[in-house]
Amino acid sequence: MKRKFGFFLSLFLFFAACRQNQDTSTTDKVYLKSAFQKIDSLKNLLHSGDLIFRSGNDDVSRAARSFNRTDTSYSHCGVVLVENNIPYVYHALGGVYNPSQKLMRQAIDSFANPTENNAIGAWRYPLDSVQIRNLSDIVHQYYKNELKFDLYFNFKSDDRMYCAEFVYKSLNRATVGKWVPYVNTDTLPFGVTTDDLFLYKNAKLVSKENFHK
Repeated sequence: MKRKFGFFLSLFLFFAACRQNQDTSTTDKVYLKSAFQKIDSLKNLLHSGDLIFRSGNDDVSRAARSFNRTDTSYSHCGVVLVENNIPYVYHALGGVYNPSQKLMRQAIDSFANPTENNAIGAWRYPLDSVQIRNLSDIVHQYYKNELKFDLYFNFKSDDRMYCAEFVYKSLNRATVGKWVPYVNTDTLPFGVTTDDLFLYKNAKLVSKENFHK
């Protein structure tokens, strides 16, 4: 419980403050050109229903990564929906990054902005066409209803959600409860963490890129 409380307290303090300790090396033109080329390459591989992950280079992201259950590679995640041949990311984000606290819809370039992130990855779950259509409808409904971010990370509530919770619950509804047994309710952290999603045994890696390489 101490770890859980400490994490929430840290997030609260980080979200309440302005962004600091940004990695200034990400402003290098050569770095940015290379990073955006990697993002463009990923765009061409994405399908609706894919899960996308990023690793932020600020203190909030470092705190979020430390809360993952097993793998600390990524700090944030969302669902990809391809609309008019353009892949968009729907994701739950709060604090100073998203003052409205409403579910966000962003182009990949903005979601993975290399001035604020140093890695990106995408995974694909074994969803059929009906499940993907269901997922799209569910995500769009959450977006229309302006689902708010859950700063308290309460997995039991559905009126507000944190990033991994939004992704998991959207998938679970789209597949009529297929992933219910996958939730970790007997150990901390309670519920679903970001790495739970990409470490799922049937998740297939689409691509992952480290912007610094």
